[in-house]
Amino acid sequence: MRSLAYSSLFGMGLLGQQSAAESMYNPQKSSVTTFNTKNFEKQVTLNREKGISVVQYYKASEENSTMDKGQFEKFGIEQKKMLRVGALDCEEFASMCDKEGITEYPTYRVYPPFPVPPQDHKSGATELNTDVLKKMAYKHIGNRVIDITSQNHDVFKSDNPGKPKVLLFTDKAKTPIVYRALSTYFDKTLEFGLVKKEDEALVKKYKVSKFPHFLILKPGEKLPITYKGDDFSYSELFEFINIYSETFVFE
Repeated sequence: MRSLAYSSLFGMGLLGQQSAAESMYNPQKSSVTTFNTKNFEKQVTLNREKGISVVQYYKASEENSTMDKGQFEKFGIEQKKMLRVGALDCEEFASMCDKEGITEYPTYRVYPPFPVPPQDHKSGATELNTDVLKKMAYKHIGNRVIDITSQNHDVFKSDNPGKPKVLLFTDKAKTPIVYRALSTYFDKTLEFGLVKKEDEALVKKYKVSKFPHFLILKPGEKLPITYKGDDFSYSELFEFINIYSETFVFE
């Protein structure tokens, strides 16, 4: 009976290893996309006109790769929709990794919009510092946000009358990276303005009582459409814009 029990446990162990080898990230639950021969080119190498990808090239059998899983999962959640975050198993898809010139594991590669070449970060045996990946990726995010004041507000609002306008009221000195990314993504369909807290006339005009304050001005609508949520992440604001600006972008 011990022998049978041992065999059963041993078999289950092998099955578990086999399942783990299929993907380090759960395709149904993880914010990290599992790349393979069917989706890699479409989502990464041939999709660099707009958006930035961060890809982890790993070997599931190597500790240096697996120890970064938690950090990279968290990175994927934080960057949801703003960056395309994914991973490729170089044991299962060795030819793809060879084609990309990957020789060390894990290698984290940032694919910025063309014509900027990809850039690598190799963490080796050191725990992954996702701030490094953010710095590498964020520097490629454009900025189409216009600084709006009481002096240019009316011109901004009336210019290109067919385009909805988006306004962010902020108490920060710099334009938030999330807002910059949104302005770049929707550059052809929306116009983005930034109002500083210090512009008391506009703050009063729009009845802003707390910061940040996010709203959409739609042609034909008398009142602005105000975002009521507390989550100012890229993914949440993206969905709000997609619904209320009637741009209807499908990813």
